[in-house]
Amino acid sequence: MPACINVHSGEIIHWFYDWKNSFIVIECFEDLLKKYPDKEIYVIADCWSAHTSYAIRIWKFFHPRLHIVYLPTNSSWMNMIERVFSKFDADILQNSNFQTVREAMNRIANYFKKELSFQN
Repeated sequence: MPACINVHSGEIIHWFYDWKNSFIVIECFEDLLKKYPDKEIYVIADCWSAHTSYAIRIWKFFHPRLHIVYLPTNSSWMNMIERVFSKFDADILQNSNFQTVREAMNRIANYFKKELSFQN
């Protein structure tokens, strides 16, 4: 589940996919460009191969409004979204017993929409 935080509003933007690869990451980036059409967008990413692939580099060349800032290896703790995922794991995933994938997705979406806002 790719996700990001708008540091100005605290909004958590997330997507549901069965898998993640460079093309999914590009779809997420394109959604961000549509959501914020007149803004420069800075994305903090780890050095996972899907974030640094040739496809991402080519796509990035044609989309100069989106800036990718790569964290050093083994420093995921520096990424704000990792704190969100940690809290989300404790609040939602641990000891959960969802009956369907749709139920899990709805609970996750509601959690990000209503219960969790980014705090400085």
